[in-house]
Amino acid sequence: MASKATDAMTADLAPLVMDTATAPAKARDPRTAGVMDLLRLIPQGGPAICNFSVTNMCNATCDFCNFAHNKGFVKHRSWLGADLFPKALAHMREKGNVRFATFMGGEPLLHPRIIEMVREATAQGVQPTMVTNGWLLPPKVDAIAASGITTIFISIDSEHAHLHEENRGLKGVCARIKDANTRLSAKGVTPIASVAMTRLVKDYEALGHFLKELGFAAVTFSYPRKAALGSSSLVYSEDSDLVDMSRDELLTAFAGVERARAVIPVHNPRAAIADMRRRLTGEGERFTCHAGYKYFYLDWNYDLWRCEDWKAPISKVWDFTPEKVMRDPCQACTTDCYRDASIMLHFSISIGDAFARFKEGKIGAGLAALADGRNLGSLGAVIGHGARLAKLAGRS
Repeated sequence: MASKATDAMTADLAPLVMDTATAPAKARDPRTAGVMDLLRLIPQGGPAICNFSVTNMCNATCDFCNFAHNKGFVKHRSWLGADLFPKALAHMREKGNVRFATFMGGEPLLHPRIIEMVREATAQGVQPTMVTNGWLLPPKVDAIAASGITTIFISIDSEHAHLHEENRGLKGVCARIKDANTRLSAKGVTPIASVAMTRLVKDYEALGHFLKELGFAAVTFSYPRKAALGSSSLVYSEDSDLVDMSRDELLTAFAGVERARAVIPVHNPRAAIADMRRRLTGEGERFTCHAGYKYFYLDWNYDLWRCEDWKAPISKVWDFTPEKVMRDPCQACTTDCYRDASIMLHFSISIGDAFARFKEGKIGAGLAALADGRNLGSLGAVIGHGARLAKLAGRS
């Protein structure tokens, strides 16, 4: 009976899906096509995200990151081979349901063919975004705006320009960021500050005002990390005093994030901040991470990882199949992009699980997936990001 109910729902959606899929390219509304594509993925738990680390090179000297060019951790300069990128992305789109791609590094704008790869993602119906330190942005604003990027993340380390620039080793970068933000916003690209929660941030409300002065529309916070990552990623530093924060310092910082919401929109879900506080106080998180199932990390060698903290790759990207997804619950790290996204993905995953159980005739298990109390927190996180997610879905 449950299987019939699922089949009936699928039948109801089928004409809409087929109509979108078969419509001539000129007549098809890309926003409708993007939404319908995402709807088709609901029975499979929704879309997935992949972080593409396109190079291990960086032009900055951040104290809390081992990609810094002055630290000597990067022994061999590496670049993601752009000729193979279309094939790799198409494979992950088909086998992993990837519909969102984040281009990162190192510094992704150092890659000589980065714009070409971003355009390829857009052409394949995968919504691109990027994380950059902003130094190379000004001459690339027009190309970025035309590439399909609707949101770009730019790193900021402090509420004081001189402290940010000293840590980055990029004197004058704040002026370059402000100029780029003004021009990006005029072209419909939303600049969001990406702030690492370190000892460089003393006043989170003042930080909010500083970010608005630089032209940012919102901010997302990276949770402090000192321990080494297991993958090829070097976004950590075991020797940095800036991230060697005590429990009380961390709790104060998370309270500061909540105060910043009164000044500027914060893209970390409230449920995510609450989970990090519960982790620190020993209560334990409510949400688990869905990396390896709905979130992946691909490095410049085309090695596909569950996440940046995992100690072994899943496989080469070409060898990835749906059978290799990893669904065991994980709370091993506090890497924000995976943990925050997992909260927003939790509701769609529950719906997908319910579809699967109903199709198997396991009505009780399907209802239990829908009744999961965490779904309300996940749905609240999605609603809180409604405008941005709608924009992304429409362009996807």
